[in-house]
Amino acid sequence: MALSPTAQTSTRSSSRQSNRHREEYQGESSFTLSVQEQNAESLLRCSRYMRMIADEMDPQSSLKRAKKACTECRQQKHKCDAYLNPDQPCTRCRKSQIKCVISDPFRREHKRQRRAELEHEANELRRQLQAVQAPTHHASPIAMLTAAAEMGVHSASSELALSLPTPPAPALPTPPASGPSPSCATAALPVPSYAQQLLSSAGLEEPLGQVDIESDDRRLEPTVPRTLNNVTVKAAEIDDLFQVFFREYSQFLPILDIGLTPNAYYTQSPFLFWAVIGVACRSYPKNPTLLTALSRGIVEMALLSALSTTPWHTVQGLLLLLTWPFAKDKTRSDVMFTLSGMMLHIAMQNGTHIPMSSHEFSRFKTPAPSEADMIRRSELWAHCVIAYQNSCIVKGQLARTLNDMHQELGQSHRLFQRIAPGLVLKLKCLDLVTRCSAAVVENGVRNLSLEQERSLDIILRTYESQIADLESQFTSAVDRFHVALCRLSILVFHFYKTETLSSTGSLPRLLAAACRVIDFVQSLGQTPGRLVTTPIQINFGLLLASVSLLRILKLYTSCDLDLERARASFFAGINLAKEMSVQQNDTAAKAVFILNQLWNSTKAYRKPDGSAYTSLRVRGRLVLSPVLDAVWWWRDENEPQYRTMYLPQGEAADGIPPIPETHPAQADDPVISGAENNHNHSSAATSTMVNSAERQDSARADDHFLADFEWALCEDEFFLPTGPYT
Repeated sequence: MALSPTAQTSTRSSSRQSNRHREEYQGESSFTLSVQEQNAESLLRCSRYMRMIADEMDPQSSLKRAKKACTECRQQKHKCDAYLNPDQPCTRCRKSQIKCVISDPFRREHKRQRRAELEHEANELRRQLQAVQAPTHHASPIAMLTAAAEMGVHSASSELALSLPTPPAPALPTPPASGPSPSCATAALPVPSYAQQLLSSAGLEEPLGQVDIESDDRRLEPTVPRTLNNVTVKAAEIDDLFQVFFREYSQFLPILDIGLTPNAYYTQSPFLFWAVIGVACRSYPKNPTLLTALSRGIVEMALLSALSTTPWHTVQGLLLLLTWPFAKDKTRSDVMFTLSGMMLHIAMQNGTHIPMSSHEFSRFKTPAPSEADMIRRSELWAHCVIAYQNSCIVKGQLARTLNDMHQELGQSHRLFQRIAPGLVLKLKCLDLVTRCSAAVVENGVRNLSLEQERSLDIILRTYESQIADLESQFTSAVDRFHVALCRLSILVFHFYKTETLSSTGSLPRLLAAACRVIDFVQSLGQTPGRLVTTPIQINFGLLLASVSLLRILKLYTSCDLDLERARASFFAGINLAKEMSVQQNDTAAKAVFILNQLWNSTKAYRKPDGSAYTSLRVRGRLVLSPVLDAVWWWRDENEPQYRTMYLPQGEAADGIPPIPETHPAQADDPVISGAENNHNHSSAATSTMVNSAERQDSARADDHFLADFEWALCEDEFFLPTGPYT
């Protein structure tokens, strides 16, 4: 059958197109083979082109490519049938009654990783918010939540595990009437770190206003009177004492919750309750007898607190007693140094030194601590280390460094990131003194040769340069005091030198550091009654500075020094010590007594021929050695007079055995060196007379007075003189 011209033309056109497609396909195929040999990337592009052609020829393949699952099914890796009916939700979303969404850019996310990122972001925002809001808390450094408030609302088993859940709303502290009201954002946060609230100007401002501790329904219950060792403290006195503590003392050690009542504190821990009472009664004029009447019973409770089932409160109570220790009891040994070690070990036994792993130290299975828990534990651990190292320095003992108490090298850095800058500074200062003391002991402290003295000077200059780095980081008044005391504690090691002390230029720096410490205490004393509330670190700083100036004024008057400034600061130190004294037999009162007599003495720091005796005779007590050396000089001159004038021959006083007439001090004191034994004390006793007022003061200088300066803990061989004394 013949075709029409039009059909023939169409057939020829279709044949030409087919031939052209075939030729193009063959050319493309040959091109693909040639590219495969040359370039793998061109081969992949060609294969994709071929798949596209195959898809155009097979509609079912195109349908399979168009399949898309909803985001919820893709996240959970479930089979989805949303592609069958794009206008309706998939079967799984319809059953779960959730929104069915198909999104091309959706990517599955790791929920744990996302949760960790969100927690990190929340913590970072919380820190920034606290840093911004820190100045608004300046007037109330003690209005914060601590573990004391939290543990009071939980069972004993929780206290044993030292768990720290978030406190309930009624436990929030009520600010003073004169202070700013907390913002809603602050109240909603977890227990914050008291960063920027500590020591920003503690002790330099006016005392806080009257604190109202009756703020909610629970506080409407009347305070219960308490009795300790047959001494009853009335309810009104307890309320007053808690007001005194939070108004005058807690700014130096802000570890307790102002929002708890005295009854709540007693329920949590009787020892912590009495520790607060014992500290506050130092400056309680309504009943000045409480301090003496309660001190012995509180110390006994402290010794028994190691058996307590509330370790957190035990550590807090011990911190209070170590920061404001009682005067030495005449009938027993001083236990404050012992308590410092016990406190540190109780804290470590409960994992406080490793906040991120503290749950591993619990006898009960508890979850890992939150960030807020680790902040609270880190702050308490910082206070424990500060109290422990300070106690060692005050007692003239070598303490453990911060790195020695941590398991990892970077643990100290993580601790510094969680706590307040003021605590960081105190830790660094005390740790610097501890490491310097260890280096000095390693270099040697007995009979130093010229090479050892030069090595000692290099060691001290090295650590002194590190103090300069601290001064560049902190600028507040309290920070400057801690840095000045750290510098003074390091510089007093120059007194161990005999031949090179004057030539190395250390005396002007030592004099300046001592004057700066006294200047700070003097500025602190501008507020009436404030010096009574100062912690032991400030008391010791004043004593060390005063003794250092006394030694310089007695021995180095020929050097080019600012002696007028030194003399004025020394007299100011005596007056400040008088204001610090709360009892007749405390350290401040005894320091005033000794410094007065040494200043007016013509024999102190002198050999029998009148020449200067520049060497330290007490050389084994580190930073405390100059203080004990001064007491020893006072004892040489005054104790024989006291023995001769007030103790009849053969008669014992206060349990002291009779003293031989030829050597009154030798019978009951094991610390008199061989060189000192050759000294004729009896001639000094008969040649020098004192007036009636001096004799009355000397009557206080019994063996208990001297034991307070650690004489009973020393050995004869520890105090060999470095040069001839006679």
